[in-house]
Amino acid sequence: MKALKTPASRALATFLAGLFFATLAASSVQAGMDQPSAALQQMATIMHRLKHFPSPQGKQALQAIIAAPASSANERLLASAMMKLQHKAAADDKPRLRRIMDDADAPAAERELAAIIYHLDHRPSSADKQKLQGMMQAR
Repeated sequence: MKALKTPASRALATFLAGLFFATLAASSVQAGMDQPSAALQQMATIMHRLKHFPSPQGKQALQAIIAAPASSANERLLASAMMKLQHKAAADDKPRLRRIMDDADAPAAERELAAIIYHLDHRPSSADKQKLQGMMQAR
């Protein structure tokens, strides 16, 4: 966190966080059942880049999703499960992920992301990366 010690770095981080929250709020309102929300698109991007566990920047973005009032309960749960990834999903997250996977009322992107996290083995498979790419580009 040395980079955030300078006033310019702090100002940039504050600006980017505000921009993220504004985009998240606007996109969550517009997101339909077939269109992934901004939060899901961000999580898909983090998962697509994942190697064993989220990067520090990924964890910051996930924490922002958890803290955002516009995030749904499922989005918060998915972000929380992703923050705890260490080569695979934590055992205590698996039942919650399974609940999202089995929820016919949950958006398809949420169910797919839950399944990818649930079945993760060090990094997403090629098939998972294709699904994540689709979520990332769903604008």
